[in-house]
Parts: sequence; structure tokens; C-alpha cells
Amino acid sequence: MVPYLADTSVRVFSRKDGRAAVRLRSYLMIPVRPPGFRLSAYLRDIRMHLEFSSGHVIEFDSVSWSEDSRYALDVMMHDLWAVFIGDVGKVRDSVGRLWLDYHISFTGHPTEEPGRFEALVPVLDRSWKPWRLPWGEPTSELQARLRAKRRGRG
Repeated sequence: MVPYLADTSVRVFSRKDGRAAVRLRSYLMIPVRPPGFRLSAYLRDIRMHLEFSSGHVIEFDSVSWSEDSRYALDVMMHDLWAVFIGDVGKVRDSVGRLWLDYHISFTGHPTEEPGRFEALVPVLDRSWKPWRLPWGEPTSELQARLRAKRRGRG
């Protein structure tokens, strides 16, 4: 039973205090046989780390998951969130390496080993930049048209 992540994205937001808020949103998929189990009853430990393409590594401050799961095709699917607030340096839209250390124990016996898996995830810079447009940096002509439109002359 090795869990994996689905539909994962990491978004980096700038904060007014100069630090960054790194937010992960994903689904934790756990292959199980019926009838499944309550994750919070058997999950002893969970830690997540992210390595940016720059080589900078962070450990998420908070990792949360939904208590309720959806069960289909012998897989339990839980919502998964993680947050880190701190300095991450300059971030561009890129790919990062995420690894998750977990310990699911059904018996509490010390021989049950913790597990780890890794995934490549998109890291998206969502910092507010007044000059940034979805299609790239604006030209001076486009800037002038946008200013005129905001003033009601466009």
C-alpha cells in the first residue's frame, strides 16, 4: 500500500511582510481493499518537503487532510493541503521535487517502517505584480491603452 498524489500544484504568493506563502493543494490517493479505513486513526506521522528548481528546500509548516474520503476502484482519495510561510528566494513558474514522509501503522508495532515517496510538481509563482499580464510583459503602447481605459477614455 503505497500512497501517491494526484492533481497536485504548488502556488507561491508574496505577503506584505516580505515573506512568501507556499500553498500545496492535492489529493492523497491510497490503494486499499474494501472497506478502507479512517486515515487519522492510523496515520502516525506525515511530513512534506519541497525542493525548488533553484535547489532551495523547505519543509511545510502545516500538513492537513480531509477526514472524509471518496472510495472508488479500490482507492481512498483524501483532500490534502500544506502551507509554508517564510523566505523562499526568487521563484519563477517551474517544476519542483516534492517528497512526503509518512508512517501508517495498523498495529503500532515498532517493526512497521515509515514510508516515503516523491513526485515532480508544478510550482507556480502567483505573486502580485502590477506589470504582469497573462500573455507576458506589456509594451509601452499597451500600457498607454490600459491607462486610458482605466481613466475612462478608452
